[in-house]
Amino acid sequence: MGLVRDFLVILACLQLGKGVAAVLPFGFPGSIIGLFVLFMLLSLQLIRLHWVHDGGQLILRHMALLFIPVAVGLLGYLDVLRDGLWLIIGTALAGLVLILLGVGHLYQRWNR
Repeated sequence: MGLVRDFLVILACLQLGKGVAAVLPFGFPGSIIGLFVLFMLLSLQLIRLHWVHDGGQLILRHMALLFIPVAVGLLGYLDVLRDGLWLIIGTALAGLVLILLGVGHLYQRWNR
């Protein structure tokens, strides 16, 4: 019965986030808003951690299985991925370098 409660709380936050995203004048993922709502509810202790802990652990434990449909769906776009492979790799590497430079700069600044 505990897992049902856990999933209902997580699902309620997800649906609330989707509702908020639907009324926003710009596009924003409802799942991110729902995650933020869950974070805020946990931070303000309006819901207790043990209300969502076991359900969250179960989802995290089986997260790899949740990516299988996405990976299979990408197989339909292999030609598009092949054409833009170097752009994807270059963008990922540039992002990695920018993040490392930014974090390094902030670390040096805070340690002065």
